[in-house]
Amino acid sequence: MKRKIEIEVPTSLEDITLGQYQHYLKIVEQNESEEANDFVNKKLVEIFCNINLNEVDSIPVVEFNRILQILEEAFKEKFSLIRHFELGGVEMGFVPKLDDMSLGEYVDVEASITDWQNIHKAMGVLYRPVNFKSKDKYTIAPYKPNEDIQQWMKEMPLSAVMSCMVFFYDLGTELSIASLVYLETEMKKDKTSQLKEALEESGVGISQFMDSLKETSQSLTKLQKNQYLSVSLT
Repeated sequence: MKRKIEIEVPTSLEDITLGQYQHYLKIVEQNESEEANDFVNKKLVEIFCNINLNEVDSIPVVEFNRILQILEEAFKEKFSLIRHFELGGVEMGFVPKLDDMSLGEYVDVEASITDWQNIHKAMGVLYRPVNFKSKDKYTIAPYKPNEDIQQWMKEMPLSAVMSCMVFFYDLGTELSIASLVYLETEMKKDKTSQLKEALEESGVGISQFMDSLKETSQSLTKLQKNQYLSVSLT
């Protein structure tokens, strides 16, 4: 007698976590050959539908292809910036005003937002617990780098992450040119800057540091929406 398998297929990126997507991208990276397409598609269903590989193998081909199509449609969603979502019963809010970000926050975002395997660190800067809310106004908790919180962000909905990426892409990531010019000017003026002192101690000059930030910003500007997911239907 055949065993019946109940599969919950995500129809929206709200139902897929950042951690699941990072796992999937790692599988894709490790299996880039065309011959591995079938295996990658199986892993896609395993990861996003929370079932094991043996159960995936027992799915009828017609149903398997239908699941792939549903997942592909989920990744076609169009996003405007998602400013709030709930994570473990906590309301998380996007940085209310990007211009108010500190240099430390900016540097931590720039260091990880273009790297999908580390993007949860950038999300930990951009989204933080809401500590005050009144109508459309809200404030968020102060930023304190914390590895546990960064790992926790892997449980956030992928929809919020994608909305962030589209937001910065549409801005032309002007967390770059104007901001970088401003930062460079301020760092040169501020002789007591802790970051400046740390850079000098490590033998890195302001110019080298700013060049590094500019390269990161340029790579973010070039992000294409078709990098998010590639599903090949069998």
